[in-house]
Amino acid sequence: MDMPTAEDYIKAVQNPRSFTQPQLAAAVFDKHPLLGIPMPASGTTAIVFKARVEGKPQALRFFTRPDAATQQRYTALNRFFTDRNITHDMATSTWMDNAITVNGRTWPMLRMQWVQGRTLNHHVEDLVEDEDTASILALADNWRDLVRRIQAARFAHGDLQHGNVMVEGDGTLRLVDFDSAWIEPFAGQQPPNENGHRNYQRANRPWGPWMDTFPGLVIYLSLLALARDPKAWEHLHTGENLLFSSADFTPPYQTRTWWQLAQLGDTNVATMAAQLKVCCEPTWAATGDMESILSAPVPWWTRTNVVRTAPAAVPPPIQPRPQRVPPQPGQWWSGPVVQPTPVPPARPKVQRWISIVGISVLVYVLWVLALSALGATKAAVPGLAIAGGVLAGATFTVLAVRRRRRKRPPTLPPMLPRRLK
Repeated sequence: MDMPTAEDYIKAVQNPRSFTQPQLAAAVFDKHPLLGIPMPASGTTAIVFKARVEGKPQALRFFTRPDAATQQRYTALNRFFTDRNITHDMATSTWMDNAITVNGRTWPMLRMQWVQGRTLNHHVEDLVEDEDTASILALADNWRDLVRRIQAARFAHGDLQHGNVMVEGDGTLRLVDFDSAWIEPFAGQQPPNENGHRNYQRANRPWGPWMDTFPGLVIYLSLLALARDPKAWEHLHTGENLLFSSADFTPPYQTRTWWQLAQLGDTNVATMAAQLKVCCEPTWAATGDMESILSAPVPWWTRTNVVRTAPAAVPPPIQPRPQRVPPQPGQWWSGPVVQPTPVPPARPKVQRWISIVGISVLVYVLWVLALSALGATKAAVPGLAIAGGVLAGATFTVLAVRRRRRKRPPTLPPMLPRRLK
């Protein structure tokens, strides 16, 4: 069965007659500010449009893969959320069968509650820019509470990552996108094809009740580290993570991320980092909730001296820093376009100035040696020496100006719709 593509859905929603129900035919879709057409957020299994349906903002989710979801699955999830009293932690949804006609046949749709907020990464970025460490620490506590509640209810999201966590204006956290979710009624069923975001998950993680333990700890540790030093965001955030990347989850843990955490000199961060290293070991498997990991004793081989020391002379290379475009307020679907550009490790400021002075002196010495080799007369030496000084000074000025220009921020690209995952 060939599912409609994103382009098929974009064309269909512009024609009210494509919808089979009156309230959907009267829906008013948000349009891209430049293109003037409804523009969805695109994922690997579905696309999402924002629209006003019966006067209320809604997220309309259309599937592009047949294995993504079924009516039975989402009906079971809604019933489970209500029974376990965790509805307030989720973006509620309603399955609508035969909702839209595309390519001559009808297709289902998921009508979801629109969460008035921003994704976790955008919210954290604002806090980091304001250096609001108290709010970041409060966010870490809220995250720990959320993970505790859903795991106590025996619910596993399956794809905990920055794009699936919404932060409302009052700080409330809500989860979205339940295509990979696990609940007890799903036990024994075929697992979904989705394995979660690579920068938050171990490779080949099993589908089951404790699969949120690892990504929950990754996010929690990232927030604790940023509350200790918001500048870590500048060096480790790539646009597809908070601080950690998939390469950090493989021994021997000598990446830039682990090095940066070690420089914080914070006992709590060091303890959480040691626990995460245990969870990264190839033989480790999640057999309990995140709280059991946080309360477990730290193995001796992961313990780190938290006495603050001077940074290592040669730290691991800095990860690529993307050029990013800030999203429109309240429009998470038009978020940043990530365009990674390699960033070389920064040299110490004093070392850069010594290099500039050294080159200028070298130019002057070479000038004097050239004069000696050419047999300049004694009468001409004072004037030529002054000329050499002017040449060295000019060299110094040019290098200093070029250094200042390199510190200017890059020009941002025009805003375009982002892709989720």
